[in-house]
Amino acid sequence: MISLEGIPGTVSPEVARIRWVRVPFPEPARAYMADVPDGFLKAICSHDEVMPGQKFWHLSVSHMDNQRRPDRLPTWDELKHAFYRLVQEDIPFVLIFPRRSTPKEKYVNLHETTLHLWQAEEDIDQ
Repeated sequence: MISLEGIPGTVSPEVARIRWVRVPFPEPARAYMADVPDGFLKAICSHDEVMPGQKFWHLSVSHMDNQRRPDRLPTWDELKHAFYRLVQEDIPFVLIFPRRSTPKEKYVNLHETTLHLWQAEEDIDQ
């Protein structure tokens, strides 16, 4: 494990070599790709309206194999690298798990190899 400037804690040497490249994507969202030893990572950063007049930052990160097929979830280090390299705002993000009482029809997992981080409603790390 090694330290990288701007990323708290440590990351694996493989993750330290990740270089994100911006790829074409409909504005205003931004999309990025990065080569990793077992395939590719794709990240999308957007500022989404979650309620009328209220926007939240959103980062999704997914992994694809070398044939660009969905393959596995991103690792914690890959997710952390994407967040600290691609999100420009200095705001806390959270990984949300729905309540156990959430009706199953409301919990939709469209992309099984994608993790989503959302802007926190409040400062949670002050």
